[in-house]
Amino acid sequence: MRMLDPEGKRSMRMLQLYLSPAEAAEFRDALGALLRDPEAFDHRHVIGDGREVSFSIITPAKLANVQPYTELERRVLRER
Repeated sequence: MRMLDPEGKRSMRMLQLYLSPAEAAEFRDALGALLRDPEAFDHRHVIGDGREVSFSIITPAKLANVQPYTELERRVLRER
């Protein structure tokens, strides 16, 4: 698992989410869509109350080729 704070331009170690039932369902559905093709360089967003969660699935193949990502994302994806 890698977590990125793009505004602070840093990696994160902990994240707490408090989702409404509708947001949780949207998150579940978006994650399901990503799981149908985990090798695709794709991501999803859940937005509510002026806040946003962006997420994607990483795989060994994606971690072996981080070029499609931004420099900040590459730095975080290289972390162990």
